[in-house]
Amino acid sequence: MPRVERTVSLGEGGTPLLKAERLGENLGLKRLVLKDETRNPTNSFKDRPASLIISDAVGRGFDTVVCASNGNQGASLSAYSAKEDVTCHLIVPNDLDIGKLAQMIAYDAEVDEANGLIEKAIKKAVELSEEFGWYQATTELNPLSVEALKTISYEISEQDEVPDWMIVAMGSGVTIHSIWKGFRELEAIGRIHRKPRLIGVQAQGCSPITSAFEKGRDEPIVQEMVTTVAMAIKVSQPKYGVTALRDLKDSDGYSVTITDEEMLEYGKEIARSEGIYAEPASAATVACIPKLVDSGLIDRSDTVMSLITSSGLKTNDILQSLSRRRRSPGLGSKLATKGRLLRDISKKKTYGYALWKAMDKEMTLGAVYQHLSDLEERGLIVSQLVGKRRYLQITDKGDRVLAALNELRLLL
Repeated sequence: MPRVERTVSLGEGGTPLLKAERLGENLGLKRLVLKDETRNPTNSFKDRPASLIISDAVGRGFDTVVCASNGNQGASLSAYSAKEDVTCHLIVPNDLDIGKLAQMIAYDAEVDEANGLIEKAIKKAVELSEEFGWYQATTELNPLSVEALKTISYEISEQDEVPDWMIVAMGSGVTIHSIWKGFRELEAIGRIHRKPRLIGVQAQGCSPITSAFEKGRDEPIVQEMVTTVAMAIKVSQPKYGVTALRDLKDSDGYSVTITDEEMLEYGKEIARSEGIYAEPASAATVACIPKLVDSGLIDRSDTVMSLITSSGLKTNDILQSLSRRRRSPGLGSKLATKGRLLRDISKKKTYGYALWKAMDKEMTLGAVYQHLSDLEERGLIVSQLVGKRRYLQITDKGDRVLAALNELRLLL
């Protein structure tokens, strides 16, 4: 660990290991254990690096940090920055989970969208750090993230025996690398005498590391088009991909993909069976177990540990899937939303994030962008990239449709 002049803490770490007896029995396992990181102050494992990074930034005299984040890192950093009155600039993808955005706003962070995947956000964070001299707090760019996250392995060695298998969700690959680094260090000092085998899990719609593992490659297979509800692991170009692949091989481990539907279903199953509300990426570490047991890779007598990194309260899709009575918006609702967007665009040149804020964020940012995509596909609006922002304008066809919608409103 680096020397810290001033410790900034909200009480992170020391999260419990829970024996998931009911869930394990349902999965046919003799011993399933959950490392429950939802117990951290902002309900995420990213409170560990946030504490160390803000401590380091304050100790070095910085009063502003910048971070590109898919959600959890940004939410955590904004909380720890608020405690020390440090200005926190966050660059986020445009499909950020609403619960994580709510935390950022509540902690008074300055949030800007990158209009794309996390890779664009990281590029912008680098530019801002270099231009203004802000402290770089992005997970993929600050090595203190690894040093903080490896403490999860330290705690496991203090709390229980080392498992046969450790299952970790992979986005950038930094978490599984940190876990492995922690176990290697524990073995080097004689604290443990064996290390677990690693299992890295990714979403089927976004699996650059797993795809490379399956093909025996040493570098992740970059994916231009990715889709998954698990925003925490939606990374098309993983910065720690090479390292994660090396760690999987070093541990005699395995990598697997899971569908979004399986993640959402097991998110509910974990909650029903063990009282832990896990986000989709976390639920993936349990959802992959049945196929690994059926394949014979995991023996039913093995001790299996799943890392539950963050709470489902931060995400959109698990909340929606839990409501059996939830109905899809009807045609009238969809028309009303599209009509409102057309009216706002007709007034002035604008962009997606501004439209979402003007709607008082009554729907998710991703839903707004889906409506805008539909409008553009139908030729009702056009978009133009100006600098780093994509501006929208209504077309002649859009004007005609808007006039028709206004006439229809008069008849209702």
